[in-house]
Amino acid sequence: MHYFRRSIFLFLLKTASFVCGAQSLPQLSTHKYGFTLDHGFDVRTCDTLRVLLKPYRLVLQAEGGSHDLSIYLRLPLVWIRFLHESFGLQHFFFEGGHGGAVLQRQYLRTGDTSVLHLKYKTFWEDLRAYNTGISANGAGISPGGGVDFERPRQSVPALQLLWKKPPPLVADTSTGCDAWTARVRALQKQLPDLKSELPDNYQDISDIINNPGSCNDALRNRNSHMAERLKDFAEREGDPLYFGEFGEAHTVLNAKQSLAHLINRSPGWENKVCTVNLYCYQCTADEPVSNWPLKGMEADIQKYFLPLCDTDFTLFDLTGFPQYAAYGQLLIVAKGQH
Repeated sequence: MHYFRRSIFLFLLKTASFVCGAQSLPQLSTHKYGFTLDHGFDVRTCDTLRVLLKPYRLVLQAEGGSHDLSIYLRLPLVWIRFLHESFGLQHFFFEGGHGGAVLQRQYLRTGDTSVLHLKYKTFWEDLRAYNTGISANGAGISPGGGVDFERPRQSVPALQLLWKKPPPLVADTSTGCDAWTARVRALQKQLPDLKSELPDNYQDISDIINNPGSCNDALRNRNSHMAERLKDFAEREGDPLYFGEFGEAHTVLNAKQSLAHLINRSPGWENKVCTVNLYCYQCTADEPVSNWPLKGMEADIQKYFLPLCDTDFTLFDLTGFPQYAAYGQLLIVAKGQH
């Protein structure tokens, strides 16, 4: 009797595996789109994405594998160009504080490279060149605001820029986290007077000083603060669609405390977040490369997706595959990047 039951179980398991494979592989081959960082998406891909992304308010590109991969200096502009040309995108969000966003806007307006963090210089120079081509006054596309905690090395010079005659607390160039935290408490007391003294810069100063995140939070769960800040900035700007790029732990939809999940369940944002996951295959970086947020579908990626990837970057539309819906609507497989 036990042998009979075991035989039935094994038969059903094999049948289920066969059915799953039969359903996945043929459909998947018609839902893949190769692209390059130089040329972006082709006409077929653009046509598909215009239909697919129409219901959403926020497109989140995941930094899968490692933050240190050089592809993340160029991949955001592929999305920004497409979303601007197809949906009129004006603002985007990155994993940084508001001080960084202030300096980045300053560079986009003036071309002053002294305000840029050298690691990301390539992206900002490319974006400024793109802005020059689409806007006569150079305004173009810019950061919507800094949603993460403040990095003192960026927030200190940002406050110096905004506070035209900075008091000693702002002029202090020390950037340690403890020194920054103490300074913020003191600066908060001066905020009420700035509405009349610096009306044009007051909001940015307030967004830096009143950031609820902390520079002590680097290894803690920052998602709730990030979600609230992103929604607040977005509502203030009133654009129909936004783009963001964050680490994959923040963007995957099936993690209940992730940035993507929290926004996707918020009033007015219900099911309006589209996540683009990224799986790195044979990628290398200065730190270990890991695809751990996609662990639950990694076996399927290697079995069904990778054999279809005949370019360095392949975009898959997963909206017709309910077994992957919890992770996100789109997946990029990147091969051999560094």
